[in-house]
Amino acid sequence: MRILKSKSFKILVRSRTQLWRMLIAPVCFISLNFIQTSLYAAPESQLARTTFETTLKNGLKVIIREDHRSPIVMTQIWYGVGSSDESGNLLGISHVLEHMMFKGTQKVPDDEFTRLSRIYGGRTNAATFTNYTNYYQLYPKKYFPLALELEADRMSNLVLKQQDFDPEIKVVMEERRQRTDDNPRNLAYERFKWIAYPTSHYRQPVIGFMKNLQNIRLEDLKHWYQTWYTPNNATLVIVGDVNAEQALKQIEKYFGGIAKKQLPDRNDVLEYDRVGYRHMQVHLPVQVPSLFMAWNVRSIATAKNPQDAYALTIIQSLLDGGISARLQDRLVRDKKTLTAISVSYDPYNRGDSIFMISALPSEGVSLEDAQKAIEKEMSLFKTELVNQNELDRVKNNFVSNLIYSQDDIAGQANMIGNLEVNGLSFRLIDELPKHYDKVTPQDLLRIANIYFVKDNLSSLYLLPENTKE
Repeated sequence: MRILKSKSFKILVRSRTQLWRMLIAPVCFISLNFIQTSLYAAPESQLARTTFETTLKNGLKVIIREDHRSPIVMTQIWYGVGSSDESGNLLGISHVLEHMMFKGTQKVPDDEFTRLSRIYGGRTNAATFTNYTNYYQLYPKKYFPLALELEADRMSNLVLKQQDFDPEIKVVMEERRQRTDDNPRNLAYERFKWIAYPTSHYRQPVIGFMKNLQNIRLEDLKHWYQTWYTPNNATLVIVGDVNAEQALKQIEKYFGGIAKKQLPDRNDVLEYDRVGYRHMQVHLPVQVPSLFMAWNVRSIATAKNPQDAYALTIIQSLLDGGISARLQDRLVRDKKTLTAISVSYDPYNRGDSIFMISALPSEGVSLEDAQKAIEKEMSLFKTELVNQNELDRVKNNFVSNLIYSQDDIAGQANMIGNLEVNGLSFRLIDELPKHYDKVTPQDLLRIANIYFVKDNLSSLYLLPENTKE
């Protein structure tokens, strides 16, 4: 599920969708006078793109991917802090700080950051999620140094003022009202996460609860900023029409002098499995009932065998990977049981994930019957081997998506940053096809019997208020 929050100059918090991004290539090494850098040179069929990687002395990780097809450059910085790092009364503070990061420094005061980007043909954006906060700037190549200068300046020189905070926290509260409190399905999903994640901090809403937003103070923001916004907690990703060696010198110029800090331990994001079936029923002002189901599963980072996560990804696509997918074909087509369904799973999480299904039942079909129909389809994975032709079709779709997604420099940067901030190397991109190719029908059967069991399931029924007894 994606939640977009608009401001006058940017789109904010979004929940991750699954990212299937580009292929990159083999290894050689170069060294500059201030770093040791890895260079990945893509095959000529991939437009001879190259990817450089280094870490500055202050801990800032830098990944640069050359893409010379258009004279533009995407600059992204990913901080390893998000809503799962919050506790107590400060839920939502990472997102509030994201808003305030555009309020200015001594060098670039007030709204000059936004004004400069508009003057020089740029675009800015930011996002807060469970595991990260990231910022991007997109500029014509000649203004790429401006993006670096602006980003480095606000990494360490942000000026947080009460006169900016007072109206901005009200903006966040209004987003909370519009996107969650006044949206019954989003509100129901927010509540659902508290049973789907019994112990993990992933159950906390990215935007926080209203009572949290009312209690956050400017001093809290200053402490959060000083704690987490440091080069050794950041990854700088550059994709576009740059020369990597020259770009690295510019990065050293603007970021090299920023001191690193001691970082606190991050909150635990592991989750229990098989804790027993959990169910919730809520009545909210909706016209059509909704069903939410989730099984606790592992990610690439947390699975004992990372290949399990690729098998779960294949199952997700088998169920909901187009009009010929199983749930679409057997339950949605002609509105036999469901009118709509969505299946999601994030294999790239820093912690454990959930395998989630949300659905709208057809008229006359109860939520109980809809759940039984879905559980029946899930049980087939536990007893029947998937046909090899069906499996091969899904694998081929993955490889196609990986290749075609290289045309988008924003998508490339997103995937690189997303992997790195979640503790997975961007080199994994090059390995994805072979991981998918290794998934067998026997793997799917084995994984289904581990995870798709009743005592590993959570469900929520969202019902109209007028049906409440």
